[in-house]
Amino acid sequence: MVATEDLRITPVTLTENARTVLERRYLLRDAQGIVVETAEGLLARVATAIGAAETTEDARRAWAQRFYDEMAALRFLPNSPTLMNAGTGQGTLAACFVLPVEDTLESIMSTADAAAMVQKYGGGTGFSFSRLRGKGEAIRTTHGAACGPVSVLRHYDDVSRLVTQGGKREGANMGVLRVDHPDIEEFIRAKNDGVTATRFNISVAVTDAFMEAAAGGERFTLRDPRDGAPRGDVDARALLRQIAHDAWTTGDPGLIFLDTINHTNPTPALGAIEATNPCGEVPLLPWEACTLGSINVALFWDADRGDLNWEALRETVRIAVRFLDNVVEVNEFPVPQITEAVRGNRKIGVGLMGWADLLVAAGLPYASEEALALAGRLMSTVSTTADETSEALGAEKGTFPNWDRSVYAGGPRYRNATRTCIAPTGTIAILAGASSGIEPYFSLAHVRRMGDGTLLPEVNEAFRAVARERGFASAGLFDDLAHGARLSEAEEVPGDVRARFATAHEIEPEWHVRMQAAFQQYTDLAVSKTVNLPNNATPEQVLEVYTLAHRLGCKGVTVYRDGSRAMQVLAHADGDTSDAMPGVPVSPARRHLPDERHSITHKFRVGDQEGYVTVGLFEDGRPGEVFLKIAKEGSTVSGLTDAVALLTSLSLQYGVDLDKIATKLEQTRFEPYGVTSNPEIPFATSILDYVFRWLRLRFGDPDAAPAMHSSGLTCPDCGQQLQAVEQCLTCAACGFSRCS
Repeated sequence: MVATEDLRITPVTLTENARTVLERRYLLRDAQGIVVETAEGLLARVATAIGAAETTEDARRAWAQRFYDEMAALRFLPNSPTLMNAGTGQGTLAACFVLPVEDTLESIMSTADAAAMVQKYGGGTGFSFSRLRGKGEAIRTTHGAACGPVSVLRHYDDVSRLVTQGGKREGANMGVLRVDHPDIEEFIRAKNDGVTATRFNISVAVTDAFMEAAAGGERFTLRDPRDGAPRGDVDARALLRQIAHDAWTTGDPGLIFLDTINHTNPTPALGAIEATNPCGEVPLLPWEACTLGSINVALFWDADRGDLNWEALRETVRIAVRFLDNVVEVNEFPVPQITEAVRGNRKIGVGLMGWADLLVAAGLPYASEEALALAGRLMSTVSTTADETSEALGAEKGTFPNWDRSVYAGGPRYRNATRTCIAPTGTIAILAGASSGIEPYFSLAHVRRMGDGTLLPEVNEAFRAVARERGFASAGLFDDLAHGARLSEAEEVPGDVRARFATAHEIEPEWHVRMQAAFQQYTDLAVSKTVNLPNNATPEQVLEVYTLAHRLGCKGVTVYRDGSRAMQVLAHADGDTSDAMPGVPVSPARRHLPDERHSITHKFRVGDQEGYVTVGLFEDGRPGEVFLKIAKEGSTVSGLTDAVALLTSLSLQYGVDLDKIATKLEQTRFEPYGVTSNPEIPFATSILDYVFRWLRLRFGDPDAAPAMHSSGLTCPDCGQQLQAVEQCLTCAACGFSRCS
């Protein structure tokens, strides 16, 4: 057998952030938790493990070397489970699974057990609840009534809560319900309280008939999933508007277009596809899993030619297809049904990352016809090359076992039922130093927490280079961008640069959808993409996104309105690190409050902790002092809040702007935290987070706060804000990801 020492090891060039992520999440450790593996050692481990699927010793050695070279050059990386687990004898190498849920208690409970095993070994799970009878329907064997899909959803969320995926992250799940299910309205509202099914994304599976009924303002029949019997009807347009409104409010549910998905189902004889993986880009049959990897397309840009190096790209696609097919061969799965389904169809998904980087290198704005044209040409090339490679592998090693029951029977003898998929690349994109998937940049700078606790702006290198070249680079600009400012508002930046580097919230929704559709046209499975909307977007715009995505042939669509949910997901940090002007002395003067002053007292609750904040006012009504009283007198938290209140009072009296103080103290994270008694601030990450958000709302400038202040969902590892990218929650600072 080929060993890692048999490989020619070339060094891997990684960013500091990538090395931090590798050490934290990927590199092997000894029993004492000490890292015992290098980046090169990890890639050698993976390459030899995947190369072991070849049939001769020479082939194993040759392909292991080629696999290593592609990964070490960061041209191609497999999904995280493969990097973490290949060659260790532990865990699964696939990221996503779909498990069946039939209308029996036995199926519901056995699937819960299978989900726990899948998540234990590092996989995310998707479920269709569409076969379950509606809530309240009779159960003849027990003379009871059915609990309905939403209750099963909650149960599976509880199961996921107990399991950490492969010891690396919390469980990630997708729950799907057909739009004609009797419980569809309850399902749509299932996550609206902000605490139910927090480990689930949910999607409504809509049909062409439903979309047509909604467009025509017609009634739409709901049906018993057991026999198709009518169970009432709904106003289709009103129901679609309700879906759009709830997605506008909370980010859930998404839509999957069921007929579009099944139109390209490669094995319809084995059944219809009813569900997807947690991020929606992998529609699968029950018990299937998909093996995924991504190519960093920006590395193939040839600046001298002003074009991609197409042959080099095709060669990497060929290697990626063989790599992923080998993963199917060497992978071990937690339950035998998955092994049978996966080996029967051998589905793989070659995708890409670095699309925004490539567009910047090519000088093309994301929102442009030229970018759409390049997207089509790029994905067409990837798809055609992947098909050719899979057909060659079919001739060399044999077709997938269900080939004769597939749509390819009598045609191309593919080794794999699917070959392409654009999956989330959150963490592996950090490793590759690439932008995520086909997303535009989410931000051009973010704040990175250094090991000593220092917060430093980390700036997109391409933007920094252009800023220096064009003469508008400044520490102030970079710091503003790191703290939530929009490039479109920076008047000192030339218009063509603002267009070229436009970020997700600066791009019109139509362009997000059109870009997704451009890639979907040449993708076997589906495309992981978030349509990011600005905070002032309307529910009507969400509805327009839905109808456009359906019309353009997308297989699903997810929208996320900035600041839309009680637990917001954004990337920018708080604070301003550029207040002081070096060399200019400041002589502060304290303003005292009168002996008799007006005040306001506000009662609040954060989690199970009640408290009061009292604000003393200057004669002009501005705040001049703050007192905090909480129930746990003498506690550490009480002492902390007393000290912060005192320092805040002094700062206000010395003229420090309340918004600047709030910016520093909002989003602090410690117990107690949780749901609050104030509908304007539904969730707080700490008492200080709540108090200073309330102070800003009452006395400051609410518009000065980044949209994330309505929320509080932060990275569990480093405390920075998460961002909604590729239908997934990802931390740009440390690499934490809920699904990749």
